Amino acid sequence: MTTRGTALLAGPHPVLRAGLATALRSAGVDVVEEVETVAAAVEAAVRLRPGVCVLDESIRGGAIVATKRLTAASPETLVVVLGTSADEASIVAAVRAGASGYLPRSTSASGLGRAVRAVLEGGAAIPRKGVTALVRELQAGGVRRRGVNGHGIALTEREATVVELLRAGLSTREIADELDLSPVTVRRYLSAVARKVGVDGREALLRTLPGI
Repeated sequence: MTTRGTALLAGPHPVLRAGLATALRSAGVDVVEEVETVAAAVEAAVRLRPGVCVLDESIRGGAIVATKRLTAASPETLVVVLGTSADEASIVAAVRAGASGYLPRSTSASGLGRAVRAVLEGGAAIPRKGVTALVRELQAGGVRRRGVNGHGIALTEREATVVELLRAGLSTREIADELDLSPVTVRRYLSAVARKVGVDGREALLRTLPGI
């Protein structure tokens, strides 16, 4: 059973975690554990069933993979991603992965506490431009447009997910395992995206990713 009003902190930076812990405790949220890795976060979530996990986007393996694993292992535990920026693509990707919130690191201590409490009480913590981006995605009917060199390309949901995992640093085999696909199928998705972007091969696609 989930312990409401409790939080798990996951991220590689002890100083940042300490600041988060202070902010959350000031807001009346009990921080039950701090961990550095995705594996440790999943283990702690299963063992402690915290109400929320505040997840640093810079965690090794990426926040998208971490969010998916956390919500699968402990569905009752909500996830709030703390990001280095609050661009639309990052916010949408986090919510699609199962996060209930996305907050920039620049959020004040009091703002962070209020946002996490709102999530624990059944709300969401999403910047206004993220809400706008999510509405646009719903209106697009599952096909997302990405900007490349000033032009829009349409990616299917599966292609967009593969791109997000590739961006997070996963290999073809790791993407296949994460999505329960064969490596051959993942390579086909990557080839399809490469054709849409107008590049040839995985390495060229990797060089293009920052602009997608």
